[in-house]
Amino acid sequence: MTLKCVLFDLDGTLLDSAPDIADALNSTLARHALPQVPEPTVRGWIGDGAQALLARALAHHAALRTPTLAQAWPGFALDYAQHCGRRSSVHAGVPALLAGLREAGVACVLLTNKETAFAHKLLVAHGLAQAFDMIVAGDTLPVKKPDPTVVRYALAALDAQPCEALLVGDSVLDVRTARAAGVPVWAVQHGYPGGVLEGADAPDGFIEAFTHFNPLAPELGLHAPRTAIAA
Repeated sequence: MTLKCVLFDLDGTLLDSAPDIADALNSTLARHALPQVPEPTVRGWIGDGAQALLARALAHHAALRTPTLAQAWPGFALDYAQHCGRRSSVHAGVPALLAGLREAGVACVLLTNKETAFAHKLLVAHGLAQAFDMIVAGDTLPVKKPDPTVVRYALAALDAQPCEALLVGDSVLDVRTARAAGVPVWAVQHGYPGGVLEGADAPDGFIEAFTHFNPLAPELGLHAPRTAIAA
């Protein structure tokens, strides 16, 4: 089968967005007189969208007097909008990879649990807003990853079969999403895995660097063995 589309996760996969998120979160916590959270801890909370991340931070401080999620969310939304794109960075090779796929006629889909407004702001900040044919964000549908509906929604819109698609992510969540949808999946080694990418949660392959990753290469194939593409 010909590769018709590649579905990319955003946070951790295409961008190192943790610095922005940590700055925004700590601004919100400070407003509520709560202790700051170190960036490595925040990295472990990324993957289910901004509201879920804020909920985890509030639960982290559950022993203290904390606001409810509903009370804290408006302030965090403003904080993240201000910090979005300031200290995050695009991983090497991403712009060239996306441009190469588009030039080859392969559709690029952003498949993220991040809310649409934040995802779009990040893409604009890093010059990637025109790189995608479609965005399926955390608030596009009533469900989000790992529900396979998000993949099926994108494939239906692009008239593509699971065997004509590839999901590229960084986490256990991405692997489980792809498996549930019957789509091959490769994982980067620089992201926020949210678990161990082994056993049932092992991807079909690992990507050490996008600068050396070409999903159209004949030797790769859509069902390549579980090996790493060396940097």
